[in-house]
Amino acid sequence: MTLLGSFGDIRRRSKVCRLCQLFVSTLLRPGTQRPREQDVCHAETSFFGVYRDPKGGTYWNRRLSICVEIETDAYSIGGPTKSLFYAFQACDVGAASVEVDEKFTDPRPGVDMMIFGGRCRPLQLDLQWVQRWINICRTDHGIKCERADIGSENKLERVRFVDVKQRCVVTLEDVRLSECQYIALSYVWGGPQRIKLEISNKNEMARPGALAAGTLPQTIEDSILLTDALGFHNLWIDALCIVQDDDSDKKIQIEGMSQIYGFAFLTIVAASASTVEGGLPGLRPGSRSIEQEELMVISPSKNSVEGGIRPGLSLMTALHPLTIPSEHYLERTPWNKRGWTMQERVLSRRALVFLPEQVYWVCREATFCEESYFENNLLRFHRFHEGASELTLRRSFRNFYEPDDEQARFWKTYQNLVANYTRRAFTYQGDAFDGFLSVLDGLSALSGDKFAWGLPRSHFEQGLLWSSFTSLRRREEYSTLPMTSKQVKSPFPSWSWMGWIGEAHICIGDERWDIDIGEVPEILCYEHCHSPLRLERVRHETASYEWTARQNCPSWKDGHAQLVTLADVASEHPMLHSAKLSTIPETQLIYFWTSSAFFTLVPPDGDNANIRQSTITDSRGNAVGSTGTTVSDDGDSGRYGRGRYEFVVLGSRRNQFSDPVLLVLQIEWRDGIAYRVNCGEIEEGPWERELRTWKLIPLG
Repeated sequence: MTLLGSFGDIRRRSKVCRLCQLFVSTLLRPGTQRPREQDVCHAETSFFGVYRDPKGGTYWNRRLSICVEIETDAYSIGGPTKSLFYAFQACDVGAASVEVDEKFTDPRPGVDMMIFGGRCRPLQLDLQWVQRWINICRTDHGIKCERADIGSENKLERVRFVDVKQRCVVTLEDVRLSECQYIALSYVWGGPQRIKLEISNKNEMARPGALAAGTLPQTIEDSILLTDALGFHNLWIDALCIVQDDDSDKKIQIEGMSQIYGFAFLTIVAASASTVEGGLPGLRPGSRSIEQEELMVISPSKNSVEGGIRPGLSLMTALHPLTIPSEHYLERTPWNKRGWTMQERVLSRRALVFLPEQVYWVCREATFCEESYFENNLLRFHRFHEGASELTLRRSFRNFYEPDDEQARFWKTYQNLVANYTRRAFTYQGDAFDGFLSVLDGLSALSGDKFAWGLPRSHFEQGLLWSSFTSLRRREEYSTLPMTSKQVKSPFPSWSWMGWIGEAHICIGDERWDIDIGEVPEILCYEHCHSPLRLERVRHETASYEWTARQNCPSWKDGHAQLVTLADVASEHPMLHSAKLSTIPETQLIYFWTSSAFFTLVPPDGDNANIRQSTITDSRGNAVGSTGTTVSDDGDSGRYGRGRYEFVVLGSRRNQFSDPVLLVLQIEWRDGIAYRVNCGEIEEGPWERELRTWKLIPLG
C-alpha cells in the first residue's frame, strides 16, 4: 500500500500530475461520496479475480484501488464509504483510443490484450460483441450452460410471450418450455405500470401492432429491440405476460416461474434503473456518458537482447469501481434491492446485465464485460471474493472460500441465497413466499430435498435455529395468493425466516454438530396433515446427531418423551381439538416437546431503545444470556420490555471452547398457540437451576 497524502494534497498536485488528475476525477464521479480535504488516501494493488485453466492452474488478476481513510473505514461494519476498489486496470499503451473488433482483438500487430486485459468500451454497445459472447457460450461451454436447474419433463398449463416481430402478446397452452427459444426480462417496476396485461385488454394486446414502438416504457421497448436484434422471436415480460388482475392466472405463472426463467435462453437484467422507464444503457446513443481515460506508466522500448519492441504499460480507468472489495457488481443497484428479481437471476442459465456504464455477460462457465478482455477459450475468469460470486444454484468454478464437500457447498449456497433474499424489499409483504418459490423449486430439483416455508425438511429442526445479525420485524401480512391444500391466503409462521422482515442467517449442514461447533437440535418436530387428520414427523430421516444425543442426554431432558400424538395435543391444548385442526392449513403449526422456563429481560438503555438486544437474567438477577436483535414498536413493550418471559429450548451448543449453552426461543401465547418472539442463548447451568416444565409446544 502506497501513501498518496490527503485528498486536498492530491487535488493540488492534479494541476501538474496526470495520475493525480485521474485519481481526483475518479473520486469525484457522480454517485461516489466526495472525500473531505483532510481524508488520507492510499493506493494498493488488489486481487480482483482469477483465471483458471482446464488443468486447475490459476492466474491472478489485480487492479489498482484508491483507499480513503483505510485505517478506520474500509473494513469496519458497513464497509468503506469513500474508497474505490478496482478503480484502474492495466492495459496496453494506446488501448483507450483503439476500437476492438467483434473477435475481441486489437487491430495493431503484435498486441496481445490477454497480457493486461484492459480495453476501451464503446459508448454505444456493440451488438456484435453480445452475439460473439452467445456463440462462445454455445460452442465452448456445452451442456454446463445448456442444462437447466429444473426438470425438463414438466409442461406449463399456459404461458404468454411478447412476439417482437408482430409487437403483440401471444398465448401458448400446455407447453414444454424446454423446447422453446425465448429471452426473459428481469427489471424493476418502480411503481404502477402504465401498460400491463389485464382481463379487460387481453384481446386487444393479442392483436399485431398492439405494442407499437413509442408507446411502451423505455426498458420494455429496449428489450424488444434487443431481442429482435439477437435473432429471437419471443420475449417474456411479467407485466405483459401475466394477467395482473387475475389471481388464478397469477398463480399459474408464479408457480411456473422456475420454468420460465430456467429455460429462457438468456435473461436480460436491467439492473441500473429504479423504474421501467430507465431503459437499457448503451443500447441507444447518449445513454452512457463516461469515457475511459488512459495514463501511460511504462513506454514501449526496444529489446536490445532479443530484438523487437517490449510492450509498454498503461493504466485505464475502470467503469464500475466498488466501495467494498468483496461485494458483487450488482450489490448497490436498484435491481438488487427488490425481492422478486433474485429468483429471476438465480434460475437463469445466462444473463446479460446492463449497468449504467457497461454490460456484463454471465453464464455458468464465464464472466465477460465490455471493459476487460476475458474471452479466452482456454481460461475462465471469475471474481476472487466469496461475496462477489454469482447468484446461481450451481457453477463450475469453486470459490476459494467455499468448502470442498459438494453437500456442504450446496448448503452454503442455500445460506447465501436466504441472506441475500431477506435483505431485499417488497412493495407487498405478502409476496415473500412466492418471490422465493422458484429458488426452492431449483434447490429441490438439485438435492431431492423438500422445503416447508423455506426451511429444508431434511434438516428441519436445525433450520429452526436461524437467527439474524440485524434487527427483525414480524411480517404480519398474509400470503398474496392462496396456498396450501386449503387454497387460502395464509399467515406466515413465526418459526420460519419468511415470517420476519430483515436479514436472516441460517446454517445447515452436518458439520454444525461436530466437536468444534457442537451445535445440535434438542427437539423433534411434527406437523398435522389432513385426509385423514394425523400427525407426521416433519423430518423423516434420522440425523447423525440423534445417536450422540441419546447417549449424552442432559438432565433437563432425561426421561422425557419426544413423540407427539393427536391425543397429546388434545390433552395438553384442548383448544386445538380435531375440528379446529381441520381448519388450519398443514405446516402452519409445528408441534414438539421441550423444556420451558421463565427468565427476565433487561432491555438496553440509549437512544436506539426500539432496536433491542436484551440481556437475559435468572431469578437471582444474574446475567445468564442474551436475545437476538429486534425492532419493537411503541405497542411492543409487552414483548420486549423489562419483565419475565417464557423461553423454550430448541437446541444446544457443547464444545471444547466454552461452557454448554442452550439455544432458545422467547415465545408468547395467543388462542392456545405459541409464537416466536425472539431467539436467544442461555447458559445450561442456570437453566437447570430454574423452575422448569416439560411442555408440548404448538408453534405457529
